[in-house]
Amino acid sequence: MAIQFLHPEFLYALSLLAVPIVLHLFSLKRYKKVYFSNFTFLEALQQQKKNSSRIKKWLLLLLRLLAIACIVIAFATPYTARREQSDATPAAPRQQIVIYADNSFSMTNTGAQGILFEEAKKHLLDIVTSYPTGTPFRLLSNDAPDRLTLTREQMYDALASLKISPAAKPLSRILKEARELTEGKPATLFLLSDFQTFNCDFPAVTPDTTLETVFLAITPENRNNIYIRDIRFDRAFHRQNQYDRLHITLADDAGQEHPRLPVTLAFNGHKKSTVTADLPAGGSCEVEINYLNADEGMYRGSVKIPDVPVIFDNTFYFTYSIASRAEILYLWQSAPNPHFGKLFADTADFGFTAMPLAQSAGIVPSHYSLIILDAPTALSSGLESLLEEYLINGGNLLILPDDLRTEAPERLLAKLQAPRLTAADTNTDIARIETRAALFRDAFAEDAGRQTVLPHIRRFRHLTLAPSSEPLLSDKRGNTLLAAHPFGKGILYLSAFNFAPENSDITYHPLFVPLMANMACRLNTSLNTSYTLGSDKPVIIDNRHYRERLPVTVRHEDRSFEFIPEIRKDFSGDLILTNPGRIRKAGIYEVIQDGRVIDLLAWNIPREESRLLYCTEEQLRGAFPHARVENIRTTRFDRNSDLIKEIVHQDTNRYLTFWFILAALLILLAEQWVWRKKLN
Repeated sequence: MAIQFLHPEFLYALSLLAVPIVLHLFSLKRYKKVYFSNFTFLEALQQQKKNSSRIKKWLLLLLRLLAIACIVIAFATPYTARREQSDATPAAPRQQIVIYADNSFSMTNTGAQGILFEEAKKHLLDIVTSYPTGTPFRLLSNDAPDRLTLTREQMYDALASLKISPAAKPLSRILKEARELTEGKPATLFLLSDFQTFNCDFPAVTPDTTLETVFLAITPENRNNIYIRDIRFDRAFHRQNQYDRLHITLADDAGQEHPRLPVTLAFNGHKKSTVTADLPAGGSCEVEINYLNADEGMYRGSVKIPDVPVIFDNTFYFTYSIASRAEILYLWQSAPNPHFGKLFADTADFGFTAMPLAQSAGIVPSHYSLIILDAPTALSSGLESLLEEYLINGGNLLILPDDLRTEAPERLLAKLQAPRLTAADTNTDIARIETRAALFRDAFAEDAGRQTVLPHIRRFRHLTLAPSSEPLLSDKRGNTLLAAHPFGKGILYLSAFNFAPENSDITYHPLFVPLMANMACRLNTSLNTSYTLGSDKPVIIDNRHYRERLPVTVRHEDRSFEFIPEIRKDFSGDLILTNPGRIRKAGIYEVIQDGRVIDLLAWNIPREESRLLYCTEEQLRGAFPHARVENIRTTRFDRNSDLIKEIVHQDTNRYLTFWFILAALLILLAEQWVWRKKLN
């Protein structure tokens, strides 16, 4: 067993052994003269003591030299390395080394030496370099685990190519993946991370005695961070020349007040508005920005705040689209109601098309924001299929019944699992408007219908609501007079009465305008304005302009990244992006088909890592009493490298530092005994 040294530079201190030797050889001790009358006895005594003193001095010198040498060698950290086996002897398999590198967004924080992630990779390289050639390595990160066994050289390449990931794994999952990689065999696991509290799920951890665990906690010097937690709109849908109000929630977890913090809203690369917020220390606040949707088309929105050095959560991206105008198709059975044409034909915001139901064979429903079926007595199976697909793809359908025919359109309503029309009744008044419903949001005050005379209805049908249906209008007896029923991405509006002037006076009432206008504008409101990186939430692509059997490309708006998506249709007709995990950068992405942008998708970084709260060493030691826990301080860069090498060598070798310190203490005790020993 050959002795090696972890810190051989301390061996230069052995040159200090020359100091006691020089002092011993050039001693300047002066002798005192003593006068005796008889020298016969004194000469014999002097010769005896002179020999004993010389032996004592040389023995003291030797003991002091040995004590200094043992102390210097102890500082050099001696250890016994494993003896390499000969070629003739079959080598025993080495213990596997599993390394977890935290590459989450929180590792982009800074310490005294720069970015934590880059410093962490340097320490991981020290771990790999400290192990002998032939050691099998496994690498874990927040990405999908690679089950390949890597050599030391392959680990160098893997660590160098490791990038920041939008995902973050809990501690229990990391340990589970490590056990799966090692297949239950003895192994050493190094975890280098900042160990944020939301990832430290200690109760979910399963103990494993075969896995020797070493926690290397690297925490930033900066603990201050402000971030955009989320955004929301007042309105459920957007349209041209409409004022929108955006609510932005800001948060601070550092306990530092931020007065007059600027918050900037931008659309399509141009700054729209800037407001200031007073963010309390360690709290949150909400700011509002009002703006006008002046143009049609797709809106690429972003909200930004200034904050350094943690910048990954300073921007929140979102998208939505506004059509040039809402197209309405009015299909009538026996006689048209002129009030629909008067309402929609007098404004540039709507396009209105009316035709008899018998001539609707060639219509393309996807071109229309709202389709109105007025008193249908019979629907062909082909038209029923078109209307069903229209609702699945996000359309809005209003059915006004023929109050003389109880059977129509029962077949279509059964397919849509919608409310059912039952017995006829006469004379009632609308008494209640569900002002909190999405259709009437911001259209009325909360007490609408209580102090206003609402429309009278002469003939109506009773409605039996389905479980997912929502009542919109009702009378004093609780009868639902208008209901909304979601189907696919669309909404079916089923009225219990016809809007004909001889049957009701709703077309003369102010209620008629917001009721019909909001129905026409509620198109594709189920589409998300933004997604979160690494989330399992389904990503839905707008299918209004999508064409089958044509290739689609998803591209970042700065053209730095693009890929071919995998798209499938689910049972409701939604277009689902099945491989969103390829997107690893926050921002706005364009969905391109046949050279045209058919949709915009926005992704944001998860906000859980924005809270700079970390597990302490005591918490880690308490949860893992048999593991080694070390704090990698960013202000002690060189000391960290020595610490990591010491941990690795302790894992693979036997340290002798204790024995050399013990030997130095015993030698010093012997030196004191010899020094105090009197000569005979």
